[in-house]
Amino acid sequence: MKDGIEGEEDSELSLQMEEDAEEDKVPGLMPEVGHAHGSHGHGSGIPWLDVIVGLSAIFISVVSLVVSIEHGKTMEKMVDQNQKMVEASTMPILMISGTQFDGAAKPLFREIISNGGVGPAIIDRFEIRYKGVLYSNEPDLLRACCAAAFLESKKNGHAQVFYSNVSGFILPARGEIDAITIKPVQDGLDLFREFIKVHNTDDLTYHACYCSVLNECWETDFDHKRPQPVKECKVSSNEKLW
Repeated sequence: MKDGIEGEEDSELSLQMEEDAEEDKVPGLMPEVGHAHGSHGHGSGIPWLDVIVGLSAIFISVVSLVVSIEHGKTMEKMVDQNQKMVEASTMPILMISGTQFDGAAKPLFREIISNGGVGPAIIDRFEIRYKGVLYSNEPDLLRACCAAAFLESKKNGHAQVFYSNVSGFILPARGEIDAITIKPVQDGLDLFREFIKVHNTDDLTYHACYCSVLNECWETDFDHKRPQPVKECKVSSNEKLW
């Protein structure tokens, strides 16, 4: 009887083991695998080496920043220098001179406005003053400086005086324009000689304001001093200029 009971128990045990084995074969049921928790570092594991690498990266970044800043400053200087070169290549310089003879060595007075620069001069204002008074044409000027000779010249019908408007004129580089031209006569008071006397004094003064094609502007008194830069040449619409 005892052997029968033990046989039944062995059968039940074998059946249970078979059921457990079948459960182990069910798909998707895998034994849990333990996972290590914690962060994974990117360092080498050698503290002093990690410090050197970090400092090297910071140093390289700082050097790159400094190089970029210096490069930017160098480019700004190059742009500024190029701009100055362009301005210099278009700069006009107004000059004034007088001559008492023509090409054939005959007496002829010419008040010459010339451009000694390398770019065109846009003459916005040209002034002639006698004893501080501004004149915009040659008859008024000659009446003021040389009245007797001028009246006699008119009375005798001698067409010996010519003048050109200078204000508003664009004078090319190395170009020139005659502001006043006076031809001499043989009889009576000679306006030619009288005006030359005045011209050789400080009573007759000149002033001009002119600009380049880049709108860089200057003022000059034709006194052998460097023309002074100004923001612009201001001329009113009702102003009478030579």
